[in-house]
Amino acid sequence: MSQPIPAANLDEQTIPFVTVTNWVRAARLCGIDIETIFREEGIDTAGLHPETSSVSREAMQRVMYRCMDETRKAGGGKHFPVVLGETFAFEYMSDVETFITTSASLRDAARALEWIPSLVNPYMTFSLAEHGSEARISLNFNVPDESPERSQPFTEGVITTIIKFSRLLLGSALIGRITMRHPCHAESELVEAAFQVPVEWNAPLDALWFDRALLDQPLNGAFPVLHEQAAKRVAQKVAQQTAASRPTDPAGHQGQTLIRQIERVFQDKPRLMGLGLDALAEELGVHARTLQRRLKEVGDSHSAIQGRVRYKLAQQWLQNEALPIEDISDRLGFSDRRSFTQAFTRWSGITPSQYRKQHS
Repeated sequence: MSQPIPAANLDEQTIPFVTVTNWVRAARLCGIDIETIFREEGIDTAGLHPETSSVSREAMQRVMYRCMDETRKAGGGKHFPVVLGETFAFEYMSDVETFITTSASLRDAARALEWIPSLVNPYMTFSLAEHGSEARISLNFNVPDESPERSQPFTEGVITTIIKFSRLLLGSALIGRITMRHPCHAESELVEAAFQVPVEWNAPLDALWFDRALLDQPLNGAFPVLHEQAAKRVAQKVAQQTAASRPTDPAGHQGQTLIRQIERVFQDKPRLMGLGLDALAEELGVHARTLQRRLKEVGDSHSAIQGRVRYKLAQQWLQNEALPIEDISDRLGFSDRRSFTQAFTRWSGITPSQYRKQHS
């Protein structure tokens, strides 16, 4: 699935307000006046429409905290981010929901996470990783001033939504545990009650952890024809929105943006690094020769970026003793462990086993 190159200056982007209907629905359930909150926080309610409206990140954060405060004052034992997550639906992104619900497996459905930055929030990214007997879907907010406390309500809302759709696909036994970077707070019990699984606060990352075997468990709702049709329509929409939002900036800035995008694609899908330039170009939605030329213009190359990302991921994964070195080699796209050992020794001066022993 092609992943579009994002706009060069992420900090200046606004967020598509396709979720406005969900905010209104959640506010009604919490007994608060969302229209007044929108208006007082500077959102133009007269021109508010899910398919055309956008909102700044700062305005959305103000609205979120206002909704939380008003929900608390209204009583009723509700926590606004959780209600927002539970009521989320793809009203104006029906093809995304079709894609998810007709997937053949959870791993297949997880491809939809690639579309979130373009369709819902350019600051929000997900990654799927496998660690021993567990798999996890982690959430990240790519902003300069990001902190666990600042992103706390959005993290809780998004994870609530992922749990909702995961259980729709595989039932209540899917999620094994949740890790959250922010600490406990006044509404933590409400969050835990909604998740219905153990929650670890002050953890290293925001993620949902579950049995790795569930990734490839066949789903009853698989419908290949509808699934691929929905995927094509969403890909077209993503490409259109990316083209419309991409600013004109100097070639050098565009080049650095491309390099960052390639690094992120490699981090999210490490096995692409073993499939060559053509596979990367297809993932980015550009011609291989065009990609090669653009990298040459900024003094970089496919192999150099691949090497940097491989080394970074290898360092991270080798510190997890539960992850066999053979698995790390395979995930990074090497043909065998010997090739991985030779490359890692060239990068670091020591073998993967020696590095693991030093950093365990």
